[in-house]
Amino acid sequence: MDREDLAAALERHPTDAAGHAALALRAGAAFKVWAEKVKPARQYLDVWAWRAQCMEQDGVVTCKDFEQGLPALRHAGDAPVVLGRVDTAEGTHLFFLASDLSSCVAVL
Repeated sequence: MDREDLAAALERHPTDAAGHAALALRAGAAFKVWAEKVKPARQYLDVWAWRAQCMEQDGVVTCKDFEQGLPALRHAGDAPVVLGRVDTAEGTHLFFLASDLSSCVAVL
């Protein structure tokens, strides 16, 4: 997947995290898409919801990205998704794309 197609997919996703990731991409941020590793969204949800729960129990406040991204992953259910990441100066945005790489499902 090329930088421009990924930025466009992220820009169409209506969250601040997706917008920040797209801006970072356009500014030259590093990114990776694991297009060959397609999994049902619920498998990623299980891991990231558990992680958010552990963080909450430890008193760590999760960012707004978790509040928006986890419900989006839950809604995707068994739909196949692809994991990717954009590395920014502030941290890493994980994103989940539809298996055809045309649209963003969720961003954490």
